[in-house]
Amino acid sequence: MFSHCTAQGEESVSSNSTFHQRLRSLERRHAEADTLLHVHAALLYELQVQLRNLSATARHMSHNTGCKVNVIRTAPPLGMRDTLPPDVQPLSFCPSDCASLYHNGVRRSGVYTIVLSPGTARPVYCDMETEGGGWTVFQRRRDGSVSFNRGWSEYRDGFGEPRGEHWLGNQHLHRLSNQGHYSLRIDLQDWSHAHKHALYHTFRIEDEDNQYRLHVSGFSGTAEDSFGWYHDLQGFSTPDTGNICAEISHAGWWFHQCFYANLNGVYYKGGHYSLKAQNLLGPDGIVWFSWKDSDFYSLKAVTMMARPHNFRPRLSP
Repeated sequence: MFSHCTAQGEESVSSNSTFHQRLRSLERRHAEADTLLHVHAALLYELQVQLRNLSATARHMSHNTGCKVNVIRTAPPLGMRDTLPPDVQPLSFCPSDCASLYHNGVRRSGVYTIVLSPGTARPVYCDMETEGGGWTVFQRRRDGSVSFNRGWSEYRDGFGEPRGEHWLGNQHLHRLSNQGHYSLRIDLQDWSHAHKHALYHTFRIEDEDNQYRLHVSGFSGTAEDSFGWYHDLQGFSTPDTGNICAEISHAGWWFHQCFYANLNGVYYKGGHYSLKAQNLLGPDGIVWFSWKDSDFYSLKAVTMMARPHNFRPRLSP
């Protein structure tokens, strides 16, 4: 009888000991969990502050640049859906060229706003069809409605309208072409409705201090090259800079004694012109010499556009 009671007492002590051990273990875990909750709360608060700051920055950029593009929306983690402040909005993305617009879902050609430098927005025409799209158009001739016989400041800042004849502006073109590695495409059309193009794998221009010097190479295309081989490494000139080629040609261009291509020349309807008929000192049309092996044939339509040379169009699903 005594031994049986002793056994029961030992069993009770052992059970109490196990209970206390479990209780202490639960208390430790509760303390650890409480500490983690405080850490998570602090991290969430910090993230909320950062989101507010980023959202304010994005709204400021949107207000100052007019940047309006698709917004990528992602659902917050389950644990944060009730903790995010109501004033935090998804951040917008400001495109730096038409290729970035393309990769954000824009597939229709037209005029869009891009941001080439902080606080500076610029409307440009985006060609989203030619050779997969993503092209930022910086020059267009098609009807002679805009004169390209302009001075340095106008060529620097740009003129015309993106939907029609225009020059984007050398300063904008400098910023665009130096964002990364860009290619150049030139589309040409004559008065018989023949179309050809020239493609240059590498394209950029330097800044104003270096006369917007041209760097262009890696030719391919359906037209013969009248541009890259002769005009590469030439500075830009306009009629008011004292360059005789610019004065004679009535245009701004990367002249080199004087040109084999001048796509900013005078628009001659019908294409053919002569020195005698126009009382000229030299050819001044929209010339691509190898088109007809002539300086006196002016093209009907020309487009110059750039995009990153590693651009790859996305296939439709």
